[in-house]
Amino acid sequence: MQVGPFNFPYRWLLRTIIPNIKSGIDDLRYGIRNVFIWTPVIWFDADCDWSYLARIMEFKMRRMAKHHKEHGCVVDSPRIAKELLICAELLKRLSDDDVDFERVKLHDKKMTHYNEYLGKMIGKHLRGWWD
Repeated sequence: MQVGPFNFPYRWLLRTIIPNIKSGIDDLRYGIRNVFIWTPVIWFDADCDWSYLARIMEFKMRRMAKHHKEHGCVVDSPRIAKELLICAELLKRLSDDDVDFERVKLHDKKMTHYNEYLGKMIGKHLRGWWD
């Protein structure tokens, strides 16, 4: 939009400058908060171990489920929260190291089932969880 001899972006027009400044302040506040919330989760992350990725994904999915439960962002928020919690629980089970080595074959069958179910859930619903 052109105002006088100058070309101002929409975000710096008089009617939009205050909401954009407030939005920037909120982004800064949430960013700082996220650093403190996520630090314990990522502190021990190792690039060579998939279980840390599972822990990070579990943490994110539990937080998203809580957000959908508390704020109900979309019509299907209760269903989305349930799906996220199911995936978080599957990730927790997969990343737990409590293996009874006498029952390895049974454990492997369970883990394979968990992997398949988790993959299907994420593949089917991933894009819908971020609405």
